[in-house]
Amino acid sequence: MDSVKKVLMLLGTYDPVTHQGIARAARDLGWHLNVSMLNSFQVPALWSGDGIICSLTDNRKLERFIVASGLPCVDLSEWRTDLKFPRVSADNERIGQMAVEHFCAFGHRSFGWFCHQQNPVAKARCQSYTHELQERGIASPARFSGKQTQDRQKMENWLSRIEKPAALFAYNDSDAAWLMSNCLEAGYRVPEDFAILGVDNNPLICEHLPVSLSSINHDHERIGYEGSLLLDRIMAGKPLENEVITIEPTGVTLRASSDALATSDPLVRKAVSYLQEHLRESIGTLEIAASLGISRRNLEMRFQKALACSLHQKLVELRLIRAATLLAESAKPVEDVAALCGFCHAPHLCRVFKEKYGLPPRAYRKSTQAV
Repeated sequence: MDSVKKVLMLLGTYDPVTHQGIARAARDLGWHLNVSMLNSFQVPALWSGDGIICSLTDNRKLERFIVASGLPCVDLSEWRTDLKFPRVSADNERIGQMAVEHFCAFGHRSFGWFCHQQNPVAKARCQSYTHELQERGIASPARFSGKQTQDRQKMENWLSRIEKPAALFAYNDSDAAWLMSNCLEAGYRVPEDFAILGVDNNPLICEHLPVSLSSINHDHERIGYEGSLLLDRIMAGKPLENEVITIEPTGVTLRASSDALATSDPLVRKAVSYLQEHLRESIGTLEIAASLGISRRNLEMRFQKALACSLHQKLVELRLIRAATLLAESAKPVEDVAALCGFCHAPHLCRVFKEKYGLPPRAYRKSTQAV
């Protein structure tokens, strides 16, 4: 037993998927993982061991305990960057960028940001979201956060001032659920008036709302696992290449809350509806133009004006979104997913999917279904 590393898990805010990643690593590494804090909500008074894996927020008691222990420690969040612990955390910059990419794919030009609690992670996501909009020549989002979120009248006034249709990005799924409730109670339609996107892709939230919630796949499980590997290297006295590691999100799981095209051109809306209904078929601009009774050139010009992309680009984008959804929510073989989404064969899907999401289809499925 002397060779078995004893590690204490101290999560300032408990997340079961992060715990799963830590537990999987503990099994692979042969650790004795102490999780007694989950029952007592107190740091164990008599514990002694080799290392600590934590997720610090503003809990000063946890901070004092870790510092006083003098043990190797890895933090799994960016709340307390003032403490110079090695850390593995979400790539919050990429999360903000991905939100803009998702909304712009549906033609949005009016944007908002919502969060209940101001904290360093929320600030990083909002800054990235705002910067990406500015890089695209789009105005900064209308922001609503902090204590004012508890004031119903202020919320309704904020919603009324935003140009519609609008895209609203929330700090996480819980905030997105609260935001959706207020939108619906104020008489707005989701997603026709307000498209809403959360973060975490928690199915217990996303799939049990009046309108199912689209969400960015924040890879908690991998953060827990990679953080544990980093701690193991530190405890073994190995040199570290990086003391800060960020884990990219693995895409957006599209659900009804953001699945609507934001454009006033009725012909473009009809064209996109046609694409969505015929994704698995071999179709092109000529067939779609003919079905709408318009010239190919006129259709392409209106598409570029409304969505700043070609019809073919939008078709590939919609096929990839459908493929990502099937990979995340089903066990269908990649070959079947390719056929259902209109790709000529699985290698074609694999190539364009990796270009879009940074992972091949099977790896993407594993990352989104690791719950």
